[in-house]
Amino acid sequence: MFIKAAILLAALTATANAAVVDFFNDNNCQDFSYSRNIYDNTCGPTGGFQSFRVTADGGNFQRLTAYSRNACAGASTACIDAYGNYGCVSATNVNGGSNAMSSGTGCGLV
Repeated sequence: MFIKAAILLAALTATANAAVVDFFNDNNCQDFSYSRNIYDNTCGPTGGFQSFRVTADGGNFQRLTAYSRNACAGASTACIDAYGNYGCVSATNVNGGSNAMSSGTGCGLV
């Protein structure tokens, strides 16, 4: 019985939250490109995009930050709550579109 409880506890502990995000090739969420999970407290390159829309909530108090560089550093193009925001978000700046996204406890934090 103890082993089953330990396995269940380990499985529940390993469960991570992730926002599901749709990425678009234009800045008004019309030209769909791909969908991706952005796990809480992670960051990584996503491939190029101009706008995005959250389709499933991430963890509480998480914020999604989009970056113009293909890295989680430098200028950000957008920062929104990872939950409860299902509108189209433009993710461009003077450098163009975005190439990476993070989920963290604040804008630009992982």
